[in-house]
Amino acid sequence: MKSELLSDYMPTITYYDYWERKERFLLFEDRYTDWTWFAIEEGAIYYEFDDHKGTASFGDLLVCPPGTDFHRVVVEPASFHFIHVKWSHEKESGIADPADLLPTGKITVRDTLRLSANYACLRSLPIVTRLPQSNRRNHYIRDLWYTYCSEEEPAEIHTIPFRNRKADSPMKEAEKKIRHSAFESFELRDVAEELGMSPAKLTKRFKASFGLTPSEYLTGLRLEKARSLLLETYLTLDQIAQCCGYENGFYLSRIFTKQYRMPPSEYRKSYRV
Repeated sequence: MKSELLSDYMPTITYYDYWERKERFLLFEDRYTDWTWFAIEEGAIYYEFDDHKGTASFGDLLVCPPGTDFHRVVVEPASFHFIHVKWSHEKESGIADPADLLPTGKITVRDTLRLSANYACLRSLPIVTRLPQSNRRNHYIRDLWYTYCSEEEPAEIHTIPFRNRKADSPMKEAEKKIRHSAFESFELRDVAEELGMSPAKLTKRFKASFGLTPSEYLTGLRLEKARSLLLETYLTLDQIAQCCGYENGFYLSRIFTKQYRMPPSEYRKSYRV
């Protein structure tokens, strides 16, 4: 039996709004009846809901399931697309609920050029739309969703096994867990515990499959996001650190400088266009 894929599900907008450089939320806490996205184009938002908490910025989408208490605070004046969606399955008629499959919390789209293009197209449409414009808005939202899906599925495409070895199922699951939680605060030992093995065993098997330790893989994901935020936003180093899963800018600076042979400030100055 074919396993379910994220891309089997298609979002349809039930409500849309766009906020430009919002300085604060009127309510610290809110709850929504539909699946809700905060697609952040500029600035930064601190969030807490369910077991998720952290800071989201450009490239991030906050995905909040229905009936969830959502806490949020603007960290840096934020421009974002506020979207309610319902889901349908490509092979089934009617409304579908992917609650057991859909990732919640902060998800990240790595193709920022395509993301920016979709955001620009969404902003070009009036908030109150006729049917053809509404269809166009759904097209851009779906393209955003499928871009994320293409980056996530299947895992074999995005994680090349080491020396042509095929990664076993537990290591594929470990890679997926690390990738999904990379930009929030979490411990690698929790991944090992969920898979029923010691951290040492996880490290050995992960490196045998992918040529990197779990820690090296996590650091690579976080530094790539930090590099992108340095070049594409005006966030401070502390804000970037929080967006990438680090506690503060000092620690991020140490890791970044070791990897790229220059501090983040110099990197931003040298390579920003």
